[in-house]
Amino acid sequence: MPRVAPIVRSTRYEHAINTLVAKRSEISGAIRFKGADLADQLQHIDAVLLILGYKGDPSLIVPLRRTPSRFRKGELYGLILKHEAAGSASNRETATRIVQAKGWDTAFVKPIMNNIKTAKGWRRRKAKAAGHDSRPQE
Repeated sequence: MPRVAPIVRSTRYEHAINTLVAKRSEISGAIRFKGADLADQLQHIDAVLLILGYKGDPSLIVPLRRTPSRFRKGELYGLILKHEAAGSASNRETATRIVQAKGWDTAFVKPIMNNIKTAKGWRRRKAKAAGHDSRPQE
């Protein structure tokens, strides 16, 4: 009968600690920003972190704050191209047209304008990294 190698268990728990830190951040963000009733779960996560040898105070882990996305992946840039092709000259005008097309309140124009700036910047950096500049040459 062949011998089986013994199971080697790692004495380091970095992967588990990193996962628990991320989970604690997510749960504490849900408690702080959404009013969730999950305080007992934080106590359990803190206890496991200390058992696994986490260096530091678990209560100092920064809560995660997620902002919900208003657009699907790639949708915003498609809308930008569509409205700019239709004659939209500025980011404000493009944002106004997008807000009107979606049927949203006009209070969303400013945040959408910021999203447009970010999307164009990402697209520009991505094109530059690929080796060609997306802006027309003068």
